Amino acid sequence: MDLKRGTYSLNMCETRVGPCEQMKRFPRIVVLVVVNGLMLAIGLILVELVLGSWLDSSRLNRLNLLKDCVRRFDISNLYEDANPVIQYSRDKYGLRGTYDHPGCIGLLTVGGSTTDQRCIRDGETWQDVLQGHFERAGIPMVVANAGVDGQSTYGHIKNFEWWFPHIPNLKPDYILFYVGLNDFHKEAGYGYDRLVEEESSRGLKGIIRDNSALWHMGRTLWGAYEARVVKKMGRDSIDFSAAQWTRNQLQNDYDFMDSRLDEYADRLRVLAQKTLEFDATPIFATQPSRQYRITPEGIIGRSTASFYDRHAYNGVDYYHMMVRLNGVTESVAQEKGALFVDLAGCPGWEDSDFYDFVHMTPKGARKVGTWMFESLRDLFTQDE
Repeated sequence: MDLKRGTYSLNMCETRVGPCEQMKRFPRIVVLVVVNGLMLAIGLILVELVLGSWLDSSRLNRLNLLKDCVRRFDISNLYEDANPVIQYSRDKYGLRGTYDHPGCIGLLTVGGSTTDQRCIRDGETWQDVLQGHFERAGIPMVVANAGVDGQSTYGHIKNFEWWFPHIPNLKPDYILFYVGLNDFHKEAGYGYDRLVEEESSRGLKGIIRDNSALWHMGRTLWGAYEARVVKKMGRDSIDFSAAQWTRNQLQNDYDFMDSRLDEYADRLRVLAQKTLEFDATPIFATQPSRQYRITPEGIIGRSTASFYDRHAYNGVDYYHMMVRLNGVTESVAQEKGALFVDLAGCPGWEDSDFYDFVHMTPKGARKVGTWMFESLRDLFTQDE
């Protein structure tokens, strides 16, 4: 009985040791969690200080801007080229192009992906073509490319606050805005990049959004996912011969665009004013699209329907809607004394000029550069 009681007592002691040991270990676990949490926090703070804009008034991370980089892309799935691996580079100021120093830049081009041209090699962008025409014509005009993939007029406005003032001695004579396609999709009241935002009213969320590298990284990854998976806007070539086309539009009028067009006009006015304050002359140029074809028999557009504020539209509607938007661009240009180039209205575009519905092949880029030069040469002559 004693032995059994002893054994029983021993077992009882063993069952009581577990909780005791756990209680002894609990402070060590707490210390471990706290230490690891502090190390993680310190690491995140260091990442934010190094990569974020907390100490940099330019806030270039908000612009999704590439700087001082050389990248190579295989474009064999986009268009035919004897050397399908191309080189894309941006200098330490975030610009593309060849120039001696920022002070010699005479014409700065601003726009989204059709200005940036990430899938066109260095030396073959429409800015390179335009530069070549100026040189052969004996016109001393150095062209630089400030296009940013995905940027609309909201971002163009921010360029004047967070980018251009930080490029030493940048004083171009002209700033050319190649605009329209990205602003077509901006909702009325679009608040992501507020047009006017007082520093005192931004709040904690606005401060984090403006400066955080981690927030910017998450936004960029989500944007890439949304563009490729949700909106299916990835860079893939289009077989135009297999696309379905129509001559019939889905809408009878486009008054539902009015609020967006009013806000677009306001942003263009801001761009024109900021350009004039930069001691430069603004140029607004419209952008062609292969959502439609301009033929002698009329407009042919993609038959696939999309939606604009719950209003269905196809390629023919898209043409008429872009005519309205481009009309606003021309109207504001006249109002603000800016130069205007209507590339969208040129009837000479061909399927081979595009690798998708908006982005150009090198052949298309040569057309843009050439037609831009022909228009600007005449405008410069009129300006004189």
